[in-house]
Amino acid sequence: MRVWVTGSGGQVGQVLLKALKKKGFDCFGTSHAETDIADEPAVRARMKEATHVVNTAAYCEVDPAETHREKAFRTNVLGPAILAKVSREMGAHLLHISTDYVFDGTLQRPYVEEDKTHPLNWYGETKREGELKIAEANPKACTVRVSWVFGGAGERNYAPRILHELQVKKELRFVDDQMSCPTYAIDLADALIVLLGRSGMYHYCNEGWVSKYGFAMAIWERAKKKHFPLVCERIVPIASSEFPSLAKRPLFTPLNTQKIKALLPIRSWQEALDDYFSHLKPSFL
Repeated sequence: MRVWVTGSGGQVGQVLLKALKKKGFDCFGTSHAETDIADEPAVRARMKEATHVVNTAAYCEVDPAETHREKAFRTNVLGPAILAKVSREMGAHLLHISTDYVFDGTLQRPYVEEDKTHPLNWYGETKREGELKIAEANPKACTVRVSWVFGGAGERNYAPRILHELQVKKELRFVDDQMSCPTYAIDLADALIVLLGRSGMYHYCNEGWVSKYGFAMAIWERAKKKHFPLVCERIVPIASSEFPSLAKRPLFTPLNTQKIKALLPIRSWQEALDDYFSHLKPSFL
């Protein structure tokens, strides 16, 4: 087995590559600059070196995707379609990462893998189309949906951003009516390794759901206990309507993880956040 990790310069890609090496896998990663997954000849050349490919490459900026539609489409739809086609033709296994944003957030329970998708924004639309292209081109591929990923390297995600703001602003405002499940990148990497060689759709995130306001409060509490140099005095809960954005966001997208729990245990997002803080030093970010 030789594993190729696309998008290895990103948050999940870096963590996954490190986990694979630690577990003794023969693996290699490529950044977008090294291999554009929407370039079929380039993908074919790389695929010759691998038996398994994990696609962590994605255009994940939700608001910018509304105005950079072609770029988001190229990375989230065209790229996965090419990976699926080439992996099937060359006999490699494909594992792809998708998102909870393929759902509209109108259910009153966590989403299962079979629930109908209905994205509310272009980012979610491209991720859904990527899922469909993969299922059509390579039925043996595996797709895993995740939500609110935090932790790891190259961190453009909630935890480090909130930590930074806690150290430079006296008051912060976070929406309290958008609920989902935080996903710790290190735990996700372990789950992806378990899914190597499997087919179908899976949901993965840490146990429990929380609002963005609640997640910010949890980070604030842990940062205070660890004596980070904070200046924040108050975190204010607000409604989504008070926080204008280009993209409409779903309000309730927790993922049901019963299917993947048959393969591995999942800890709570609070335990995962504790682990994240155990690796941080109390300094300015």
